[in-house]
Amino acid sequence: MSDEWGHQPALALGAAIESGRADPRDITDYFLDRISSEDQDNTVYVRVTAERAKREAAAASERAKAGFRRSPLDGVPLSWKELFDVAGEPSTACSNLLTNNIATKDALTVERLTRAGAVLLGKTTMTELAFSGLGINPIFGTPTNPHDPDIARAPGGSSSGAGVSVSRGLAAAALGTDTGGSVRIPAAWNGLVGLKTSWGRVPLDGTVPLSPSLDTIGPLTHTVADAATLFSLLSGAAADIHNVSLKDHAVLVPDNLAFDGLDAGIAKTVEQAIHNLGAKGLRIVHKPLPSLDEIQNLAWEGASILIAEAYGLWGAEVEQRKADMFASVASRFMMGKRGTAPDLARGLLLREAIQARYAKETQGFDAVLMPSVAISPPEIAPLLADDSAYGQANSMALRNTTLGNQLGLCALTLPIGSDALGLPVGLMLQAAPGKDELLLRLGRAIEMALAT
Repeated sequence: MSDEWGHQPALALGAAIESGRADPRDITDYFLDRISSEDQDNTVYVRVTAERAKREAAAASERAKAGFRRSPLDGVPLSWKELFDVAGEPSTACSNLLTNNIATKDALTVERLTRAGAVLLGKTTMTELAFSGLGINPIFGTPTNPHDPDIARAPGGSSSGAGVSVSRGLAAAALGTDTGGSVRIPAAWNGLVGLKTSWGRVPLDGTVPLSPSLDTIGPLTHTVADAATLFSLLSGAAADIHNVSLKDHAVLVPDNLAFDGLDAGIAKTVEQAIHNLGAKGLRIVHKPLPSLDEIQNLAWEGASILIAEAYGLWGAEVEQRKADMFASVASRFMMGKRGTAPDLARGLLLREAIQARYAKETQGFDAVLMPSVAISPPEIAPLLADDSAYGQANSMALRNTTLGNQLGLCALTLPIGSDALGLPVGLMLQAAPGKDELLLRLGRAIEMALAT
């Protein structure tokens, strides 16, 4: 049994199974043992589906021996965010409001990856109802960021357990959702690759919603290749990331908003990465993108479609059961009471106009590059003690990622080094809606260039 399995890419484990060097049953037992010993407080996994995992691993083992593996990830153990339906299990979205929400069948995404042979280890912790970018949940548990052994820092949210499960070697890859940054923030803060898919590319059937017009599903992985494979299996569209070259791409770097107010070391690390990419052949143009400021103002100051939909779905129940929730999350739902229908209609029309302006400003470029997250993972204790500090940190954590959701883009975060505290820094690539395959090709080219 290899001590390195916990931190190998998912495709590397798949290759070991394919060659006969590893058995899916041994790999699954390895991960289940690690979860049992390293997550005794259940802050990473809400629940472990050990019996199902062992059953799926045994079937994968038989297929491997017979030479009939279903996909490159057949027999590879994954974790799932606690808002994906798994038959017979609660889908609580880590909220007491949904304690009795028992799934009768698997979510469509779970079904697709199960058919591809992936092993379901269990379901991971998250912010209540996916409504925060910090990943703090005092009720169901908060997994601390593994990159600071001395200070309890936020893991990133809302897919907090997803990010930590991969970073700590408790899953080969994880599935999360992204409505305002909930895949990319925990991926960036945990030193991982995180893909926010274009809306509609991966079906939401069987997931607990927050904002149905913005909710997307995406993987958190060790490599771009892992992310591309999972995207292909989830969407049914082949993402070919072979024979990629930086010289095939042109990108924009915005001179406004995205680089403002960064924590120490983040700008330096991102700017150095961008400089290195330019030196290796990536065509880079620096210029302001006014539409970023416009969409930022609309998302945070105007009538928010995200908050309106979240309140429409959950507001009445949140109002009745505030005492059962983390107050800083409950208060975010209550913001949905402020807007009126005409305000929201005007906001939606304005958002469409800004999206059109952004498309024009970025025409001829494959992606826009910027820091994934403006701040380093903050200490948890001060945020629990002060709601205003929580709100400020949450807004800054979400600032850059939310741009992509509001503009309707696909986006990818890549680990590129560390900040002044030695904590992971992510570089984010944003591409036009529906350009997920192109985004992954560019991401792979960047990953390769920065590794040499």
